[in-house]
This record gives sequence, structure tokens and C-alpha cells, in this order.
Amino acid sequence: MNDMDRNEFRMQMEEEEQKERQWQEIVDYYGGQKDAKSQDNIVEMLREVQELYGYIPSEKTSAMADALGVKQTLLLQLIKLYPSFKKAPYGHCITVCTGARCGSKGSAEVFEAVLKAVEARESGAFKIMMKECLKECKTAPNLMVDSDSYGHVKPEEVAAILSRY
Repeated sequence: MNDMDRNEFRMQMEEEEQKERQWQEIVDYYGGQKDAKSQDNIVEMLREVQELYGYIPSEKTSAMADALGVKQTLLLQLIKLYPSFKKAPYGHCITVCTGARCGSKGSAEVFEAVLKAVEARESGAFKIMMKECLKECKTAPNLMVDSDSYGHVKPEEVAAILSRY
């Protein structure tokens, strides 16, 4: 390892230690509130943790639950309930409709195009999901990126759509 590599490694370690200290401060603060078990308090803590990491690390949820005096499953349900919370360090969520109408109009091909376009991009930038129905049947096949909806999507349009994100 040369000096430059050592310096980069040391800086990375310091940054991780700083994040760990900040995380502990957040957990201690919210765990020490008189209303520590209230949903508002828990949600605010989760928002700060997500702001720190860019997502809510699953390996931290047990310690956060212990600090608040709640079950870990409550935290996991709140993370699932709030669409703004991310459980993984991806940048955007792509949802492809797989309902009957979208399926009959080519959603499988759109899904394949999404996989190819994401594969060509930075790893971890997208979370890909399929959903039975996006409730936009008249514009089938449908695709959502985060909260942006796209209708009448053709496989050859997918790369251009994703280039916006």
C-alpha cells in the first residue's frame, strides 16, 4: 500500500468513525426523550439517520429500537409505511407494473429493458420492483421512477427515461 492509498484509507476510516459518533448522538438524543416511544419521535429519529447515511441501515435498527424501548418490528413497519424512507443505499426506485393490462401490452419487455439499462449504469443506483397494478391501466404499460409515472412505455424508451435520474 503506497502513501496515497494509506491516506485515503485513513480518511475513510475517520469518516466512518465520525458517522458512527453522529449516529450514536442521534440515537441517544431520541432515546432520551420523555416521549421516546411516540411515532413522531421515532419518525424524526429515522429521518435523521437516513440523512446521515442516505438510507436506514438494517444492521442499526435493533440498536435504535433498544434505545427507544420499542420492538424492532415497529421500526421496520414505520420504515415500510413511509415511502421516503430507504432501506438500502439506492438512489431511485423503479417500479414496473405487471398487472393484467400492462402485462398484455408488453410490461415484461419493459422490465427486461429496465434490467439492461440499470446494468449499464452505476451499481446500486436503482432499486427495481414489480407491482401488480399501478392503477394507470389506460396508459399501459406503465413504469414509475420514484413518484414520477410514465405511461405507454416502449422498451426502447427506458434508457432515455432512466437517464433523467
